[in-house]
Amino acid sequence: MRTREHQIKTRLDDKEFVSFQAKLRKTGLSTEEYLRSLIEGNPPKELPPMQFHDVLCELRQINVNMNQIAMKAHTLNFIDAPFYSQCQKELQTAVGKIMRAVYG
Repeated sequence: MRTREHQIKTRLDDKEFVSFQAKLRKTGLSTEEYLRSLIEGNPPKELPPMQFHDVLCELRQINVNMNQIAMKAHTLNFIDAPFYSQCQKELQTAVGKIMRAVYG
């Protein structure tokens, strides 16, 4: 059963329609999702460029590699663990900042 029973129709001129469609495409949302977001006071954000996802995957892989190195280094006892831990935290903080900058 549909929970949304009310439908709104509106008319746009060509310029408004083209502008609306362009904004809609940039978000990747459906028309309904886009309008609901606006109504709720949450302006939709544009999708990040594809390079963002590539860079994020690389950063995550670096983090995995750092964890593997840390485990081995801890076992062999030849690395400055506090410094390494600090670097790892900085990497995780950077990834968090990137995520917040793009997704809010």
